[in-house]
Amino acid sequence: MDACLISALVVVIIFVVGVILVILIGRRPKLLCSIPSRDVFTYRHELINKLTSQNYKIKEKENGNIFIEKDFFSATTLVLKQNGANIDITFIHSNTNSFLIVFIVLFLFVWIGAIVLAIIADSNSKGFRNNELKPLLTGYGPGIGRMCPSCGRSIPMDANLCLYCGRKF
Repeated sequence: MDACLISALVVVIIFVVGVILVILIGRRPKLLCSIPSRDVFTYRHELINKLTSQNYKIKEKENGNIFIEKDFFSATTLVLKQNGANIDITFIHSNTNSFLIVFIVLFLFVWIGAIVLAIIADSNSKGFRNNELKPLLTGYGPGIGRMCPSCGRSIPMDANLCLYCGRKF
């Protein structure tokens, strides 16, 4: 396999693993606050009414979570859970935060990948220049030479005599 392809594949794998980790870490609920001595069902209804009256976009999810969005860049998901007589409110980072982190990681990996590919391309070009092109241009190296007009075989450029048929030059 070509070194450039392997390097690109490694960069893609590392990027995908990084994106998955960022999303998993970002989707972990974190405690926002506790509401003392309240019932979760009545508080949920009051909370939705309060947020709607403040012109926030509200989406109730099937699992009971509440997605609150102010604009594309300001959003979060609230999780309300009854904890004895209290309500624990946790939040899950919105996808906008994850997208920002993923964008930064993608930007870094693209540059790292570009640098790795540039180094590989430079070393391949250097090998081509020194091992193939230079011997061809100078007339010295394996398989480089002139053709004997008598027998048609390849002979070194500095030979005065054909090694195969004996013709003098």
